[in-house]
Amino acid sequence: MAQLYSVPLHKSLKRQFAIVFALIVREMTTRYGNKFGGYMWAVMDPVLHIMILTTVFSAIAHIPPLGRSFTLFFATGYAAFYLYRSTSDQVASAVEANRALLNYPVVGPYDAIIGRIVLQIATLFMVNLILFGGLWLAVPFEKIDLGPILLASVIAITLGAGVGASNIVWFHLNSTYQQIWNIINRPAFIVSGVFFLPETVPHPFREILLWNPLVHIIGLFRTGFYPTYRAPYVDMPYIVGLAMFSIVFGLFLVWLFDAKLREPKK
Repeated sequence: MAQLYSVPLHKSLKRQFAIVFALIVREMTTRYGNKFGGYMWAVMDPVLHIMILTTVFSAIAHIPPLGRSFTLFFATGYAAFYLYRSTSDQVASAVEANRALLNYPVVGPYDAIIGRIVLQIATLFMVNLILFGGLWLAVPFEKIDLGPILLASVIAITLGAGVGASNIVWFHLNSTYQQIWNIINRPAFIVSGVFFLPETVPHPFREILLWNPLVHIIGLFRTGFYPTYRAPYVDMPYIVGLAMFSIVFGLFLVWLFDAKLREPKK
């Protein structure tokens, strides 16, 4: 009896894998062009963006709140923030960018979301590899602990994917909300601990600041680059629980409004 059901399941998974793979290839073609250079520019663009910001703020603040190099301090903060922000933005536009394909019954919003997430993870891996590889040559730093770095990266991407999945629905239902979200979200990195350490913020603003999960994620990310930095404010149950809740809730919303999302945006 188990064998009778295993074949349809196998075929179903194989079909879904083929659909997602086709969407990834389509995403790479439409976003980066048919040439390898297009993808490499998409990788180098955020790298150059982070390096330019790092250079500018390093010239303004020569003494970092942590370590000896402001360049490394800022880069670790902004890179962790970028993991969340870029994933959220890319996932939020996944369905709209692939709307024409949703006319086919075999293609669903989940396929577009998974395709975007997989491609985004690959892109972000290349971005951070090039960024910190270049920084290591320019500003040699101490021993790296990959555990906190990878854990913070997974949490940031999961949280970003969850927020992005929720915004697929909210953006589709209300364009005013999308405009408000974009305005509020612009200065987010300023209050996320990219420029400073949360423990230096006076009471009661520190307690308010710690409601921002990105503060915890950036702190955790930095502990992988600074062996002596403990980041005691990092609340692992809070950020892990919030990330898991956001992805489950976001995917639930997409499932709930599946039929609505297939309709043209008003």
